[in-house]
Amino acid sequence: MERLSIKKQLISTFILIMLLSLVLTAVTYIVGFWWLTSSSWFNPANHYEQKIPAIAAYSRSLGEAVLDPASRPKLEEKIPGEGIKYQVMDAGGKALYGTLTGPVFKQKGDLVQRLNTSFSRQPSIGFGGVITKIVPVTSSSGELRGAIALEYKLEVTSNGGPGSADILKFALNICFLAAPFIYIALFTYIFAARFGRRISRPVHELIDASERIRRQDLDFTITYKAANELGLLTDSFEKMRAALKDSLLREWKLEQERRDMMDAIAHDLRTPMTIIQGNVEMLTDTAGVIPRDKLEERLRVVEGNIQRVNRLIQDIQVASEKDMEYFPLYVKETDVAEFAGAKEREIRYLCAGKQIRLEYTVTDERPEPYPVYMDVQRVGQVLDNVITNSLRYVPEKGSLSVSFTIREKDIRYEICDTGPGFNEADIPNLFRKFYKGDKGQTGLGLYTARVICDKHGGGIQASNRPEGGACITFTVRTDMHNGETGQ
Repeated sequence: MERLSIKKQLISTFILIMLLSLVLTAVTYIVGFWWLTSSSWFNPANHYEQKIPAIAAYSRSLGEAVLDPASRPKLEEKIPGEGIKYQVMDAGGKALYGTLTGPVFKQKGDLVQRLNTSFSRQPSIGFGGVITKIVPVTSSSGELRGAIALEYKLEVTSNGGPGSADILKFALNICFLAAPFIYIALFTYIFAARFGRRISRPVHELIDASERIRRQDLDFTITYKAANELGLLTDSFEKMRAALKDSLLREWKLEQERRDMMDAIAHDLRTPMTIIQGNVEMLTDTAGVIPRDKLEERLRVVEGNIQRVNRLIQDIQVASEKDMEYFPLYVKETDVAEFAGAKEREIRYLCAGKQIRLEYTVTDERPEPYPVYMDVQRVGQVLDNVITNSLRYVPEKGSLSVSFTIREKDIRYEICDTGPGFNEADIPNLFRKFYKGDKGQTGLGLYTARVICDKHGGGIQASNRPEGGACITFTVRTDMHNGETGQ
């Protein structure tokens, strides 16, 4: 029954209670009637009716003598005093004697009409009715001289003493009238208890679950399943628990990542700050005597390390911006040729400092010059992060290749270098937030690049070149309009 809704369960339970009560009430009436008719404790309803023929025969044997009050003792020997009342009357209906008081007939003509008939003068308090039988009294020549009225009840009577019949009738009436209500109360209690047990299980499970959640214990499962309102409630509660657990796990993971970030930042800041401090102290100690070329060299070292610190701070700010995954894109139509040319000039300037040879190619594979939509600042940020990461490991006089492939719905960027390449064990984790590989970097730059590519509906991958060196390839969709982001 748990598969039914609570409303249907209540209706079904009510119908079942009424049906069972009706059936058992009928069975009770049948068994009670059988017991009353077969038990020696009780007389059947027609017990006194069966005695009427014998009394009538005796009165006919007495003839006109029965009208004489002197015959009363003999007549009463044949008539049971408890069950039958009688009245002897003359031909005009006038009472002569008997136990039945009051006139039987209101008019004289009624006696003749009622001779040898049975009729009911008044209803009985119990089951059955009060029946009056008129027995004629005639002379030897057949002339009507009078009559005997015999009054009895068609109802079950007791074999007990005086007054027991009234007690019996009262008890039987109470039992028969109360039987359906007793069964209704009994089955209501039984089915209510069963219904309560069905309801209490999910309710207690929800109470226990809420208490465990209050204690921040989410390692449990609500097991109650049913296709009703309580089942939907427990299922929703279980989904809420699972979502809350995932949320807390993310929060705990984020907190751990923040601690890791602090450790990583402390490590990465220590080196450039130490270099800056050392060079500043040396310049202070040698002020006025250091050659100009050495001075410029030291200042370039200081400037480079200051830039390293600034890049690290910018990466931290970007990673903290609305938890990074939730920052919006500002997509607009872009002149891709102008964008590619500007990035080429920037990259060549960066490569010139280490005498790195740059191969920069732009290929347009569009069948028609479709407009390009993208967030120029964010895509440029991806390029800057990837290029900066490559230049960090490419040796002097090495080479760096950057290729743009403009396609119908996206742009594919590929950046390859002649550096040492990636550690194979680090490749699956390079784009994780705050991941520290064997080179001790915070991983914020590549993490930022991955998030921006995802937002543009593209992706980013890292690999090693067979001949040596690292490659990073990423794509961004160019058919998104303003306000649209990839998932």
